[in-house]
Amino acid sequence: MSLSFVLFAAMLLASLLIAAAAGIRTFLKRGKASSLLASQPFVPSNRARLADLLLLVAVAATWYNVSSGWVAEFAIYPIYPDMNEFGPQVFRGFGKAYLSRLPVIILPAGVMFLAWALLLWVPARGTSMKSIWLAVALCTAFVAITPLPAGAQGQMYEEGFSVGLYDRLIWSNGVRAVLFTLIGLLALQVVHQRWEAMNRADA
Repeated sequence: MSLSFVLFAAMLLASLLIAAAAGIRTFLKRGKASSLLASQPFVPSNRARLADLLLLVAVAATWYNVSSGWVAEFAIYPIYPDMNEFGPQVFRGFGKAYLSRLPVIILPAGVMFLAWALLLWVPARGTSMKSIWLAVALCTAFVAITPLPAGAQGQMYEEGFSVGLYDRLIWSNGVRAVLFTLIGLLALQVVHQRWEAMNRADA
């Protein structure tokens, strides 16, 4: 198992644990207004800077994954049948080359999830915690669907191209790309909330 997969798995596991801990904390503190909106009047400057940095990382990583998800859906994966027409050896070579470059795709996905999960603990001023929770929920859905395209791709690499596996790869990655896009749109909403909070503070 490569280091990139270990790091990816570690980030996903850490994100799930962080989100679960935040969920328990929120449940125990339910009924308090502070659990609904991160608009505390006094926030330490270092904590506010950390929150803004996490939000920046979350938004950047999210939109990176939006682009990579749709590029894979419409450009990379459709090449698989074309490569297979040149024979199984060519297809395997293409698959090996793609998998060797996988860290540039999977690691930003781990960073995305981790950043959103950390924002549950260090929320950016003026942002809705409901929006952060929704982003985390969509990230969790992405984790849940990922074994389907990853499994289909790995199986094709081991056994060769098949239409059934290719179809599973396309539709399951399509679901993943849609999830990335929903998180991306939600990220823009959160940025707008933060921007409005800054304008109110400066007014």
